[in-house]
Amino acid sequence: MSVFTPVSQQQLEAMLVEYPIGKLVQFSGIDVGTDNSNYFVDTTEGQFVLTLFERLTTEELPFYLSLGDQLSEANCLVARPIHDNQGEALNQLAGKPAVLFQRLSGHHITTPQVNHCQQMGHALAKMHSADLVFQRVPENEFGLKWVSGYRDFNGWQESDDKDLFESLLSEFSSLNQVDLPKGVIHADLFHDNALFNDGDLAGVIDWYFACFDWLLLDLAIMINDWCFDGDTIDRDKKAALLLAYTDVRILTEVEQKMLPVMQLFAACRFWLSRTLAWSELRDQAQAGITIKPPKEMKRLLLSILKENNTM
Repeated sequence: MSVFTPVSQQQLEAMLVEYPIGKLVQFSGIDVGTDNSNYFVDTTEGQFVLTLFERLTTEELPFYLSLGDQLSEANCLVARPIHDNQGEALNQLAGKPAVLFQRLSGHHITTPQVNHCQQMGHALAKMHSADLVFQRVPENEFGLKWVSGYRDFNGWQESDDKDLFESLLSEFSSLNQVDLPKGVIHADLFHDNALFNDGDLAGVIDWYFACFDWLLLDLAIMINDWCFDGDTIDRDKKAALLLAYTDVRILTEVEQKMLPVMQLFAACRFWLSRTLAWSELRDQAQAGITIKPPKEMKRLLLSILKENNTM
C-alpha cells in the first residue's frame, strides 16, 4: 500500500499548470513502498513520478531535493526533481508536500548478479566522490548512537538474540576509535532501491534516509544486500563490487581494515529496526504494511561472523 493520500484529476491538472511539462494524459497510483504516496504521471511531454510525502516535512525536504539536483548535475544515476515555472521543486498537493520526479525506465532485480554488483559499486563510488555543498546535512538517525541506545531492549525473537546483540555492541566500539571518512550517504541501498533496464543500471532511487555518516557504512549496506546469497556472502559478487568501487574511489587503509566490522554494524542496524517493527506491529491488524523478517538479518550477521572468524 503506497497511496495513503488520494489525488483527483482536477487537483493534479491544477498543479501541472505550474510546470513546463505539457498537459496531463493519465496518472495512476503506484502499489509499492511504505512511507509515501506515489503516482505515475504521463503528460504530453514526458513521464514522471509524483510523490506526496507522508513522513518528511516541508522543512526537511529541501536537503533531499538539493541532493537530487546536485547528483544529477554530477551525472550520477538518480531521479532528477522537476522544477516548476518559478524554479521550485517542492509544492503542495492534497494537503501534503509534493514533488514531481523524472521517471526512470527499468525495474527492480530479484537476484543481483555479478554485473549488477559491479555497476552498483561504480555508481556508489561516483556518488561518494561528487562535490556536494549543503548548509546542513541531517545526521544518521539510525547510526551507532541509535543502535547503542537499545542495549537493554528485551523484545528479541529468539533466546540467544540479546547475548548476540550485546556482544556486537562491544565490537562496534572500535568504530569510534578510528578515523573513517564521512560524507552524504544513501543509507538504505538495498537492491529494491535501484532500477535496471536491459541489464544496465538506470538509477538509484529512494534517498529519504540520506544523511551524513561513514562512507564505508553505505558500502557495507550494499555489500550485505547485493552480495548475500542464501546463507553467505558471495565472494565473486563482493569482489566485483569492491573492484568497481575502488576504481573510482580508493578505500583508505583504515576503511579496508574496518570493512568486516562495518558489515556487522550495517546488518545489526537493520536486524534491530526490523525487530522493533515486528515487536510493535505483530499484534496489530496493519493491512498492507509489510514487515521484513528480522531473522534474515540475523542469518546475515552469523554469516559475516563466520566468514571473518570474529568474536
